[in-house]
Amino acid sequence: MYANDRLLEIHQRSRTGPFMREVEFDLMLAKRTNELLNEYNIKFDPNLVVPADDDLADRVFQAGLQLLEDIGCYHLDTQRVIKFSRAEILDALRQAPDTLYLGEGRDMVIARHRGIEDPNPPLNLTGPAGQPCSETYYLPLMISYAQEPYVQAIESGATLTYNGYDIMAGSLMEVKAVQRDSATAREAIRRVGKPGMHIGDCATGMTAIGKMAASEPVNLLRPCDGRLVAQMCELKTNDDQLIRVPHLLEYGSHIINLMTPLTGGIGGGPAGVAVVSVAETLMGVVCYFATYHYLSITHIKWTNNSDPWGMYVLAMAGQAMARNSHIVWTDDPFNVNGAGTLENLYEVAGHAIIGSVCGYQQHGVGSTGGNIVDHHTGLEAGFQGEVAIAATRSGITREKANEIALKLLPLYKDTFKDPKLGKPFNELYDLKTITPKQEWQDCYRQAKDTLSKLGLSFTQGPYD
Repeated sequence: MYANDRLLEIHQRSRTGPFMREVEFDLMLAKRTNELLNEYNIKFDPNLVVPADDDLADRVFQAGLQLLEDIGCYHLDTQRVIKFSRAEILDALRQAPDTLYLGEGRDMVIARHRGIEDPNPPLNLTGPAGQPCSETYYLPLMISYAQEPYVQAIESGATLTYNGYDIMAGSLMEVKAVQRDSATAREAIRRVGKPGMHIGDCATGMTAIGKMAASEPVNLLRPCDGRLVAQMCELKTNDDQLIRVPHLLEYGSHIINLMTPLTGGIGGGPAGVAVVSVAETLMGVVCYFATYHYLSITHIKWTNNSDPWGMYVLAMAGQAMARNSHIVWTDDPFNVNGAGTLENLYEVAGHAIIGSVCGYQQHGVGSTGGNIVDHHTGLEAGFQGEVAIAATRSGITREKANEIALKLLPLYKDTFKDPKLGKPFNELYDLKTITPKQEWQDCYRQAKDTLSKLGLSFTQGPYD
């Protein structure tokens, strides 16, 4: 089916599909997911957060495919269910790209589909990643990410004010803030000598109006950059998300499918959420024409994914798509702890290792669960990329990744209830040189030493 035909069909089905209240759709999803876990014999073992079981990965994929076929996705504005046949889903999946060209010129990078235990190291497509940022430190903060040697692309954060005024969604203020922040991201990559670097999104944009306002190839976001089109939990969309798609297709931009499946939510525990994550990935392929995907698993209580549930969903959804598709997608670590703490780096490391082994490119980091303004820096993002490359270089298997993840967990799990928030960017970096202060560099070296003892082989990094 051609893109325009599929878009029109999705629109028509969003107006003519079965009418259903949102709570009824949620109950249907929960019930069908639980049935599929029994039908496909998918279970969670807390001692096996990274199963090395190809047949299990295939069953998770088939269950996710069946879930989307059976219940479809929910349109929040019309309260209609958009249904797809299995043939339509698989046809869209076949058309999805397996190779992406991100950025331009000498700074362009090629992102390809990665397999399980893939010997090709992952790229690190990172940045504040939607986290709240102040106007005051936005430019140096973006520079701190773009300058990292283990960062190949950035995504802008979300400022909360424009000239000191609160930003209201769908207003002139949103458009002006998006344009300013997109231009600031471009300025950041120019200042570090990487003018062609890919910019994944302008997260300040909350609506389709805001996202589209960033489309300007000279000073703002170019066709070689990207924009997010999000899903609401779980398997839900609306007109605001869908109307971004034809604009981005015509502009030639990368369309990024953002998923935030909740462990402990409608999908249930980790086994159910792994299945839901596959279904949401397929929905992004069908409805959003996504060129790549962000899997941003979130624990319903702690707003992180560094717990055993998050590890399992990351591992099994990744393996399912690695074995049964050719898509490009990224993992997205969200941590309870903030920048400037060892615990933050250990949360990042476990996620990066599992993601590297289970077929992902890298993306992130969400420090303090993405909740506190400016409590994130380029160092932990660069560290994620460095750890992922070390895991690949060291030949880490799924079995070894499981072992390392379970050994790292005791180093930070006690902070889930009482996180260490660390310090804001301006207290962790020298603002004149935009380099991490000694205390943050010391944490970096200590974390690398711990990981080296657990079996990762590093080359010299930026702060060694």
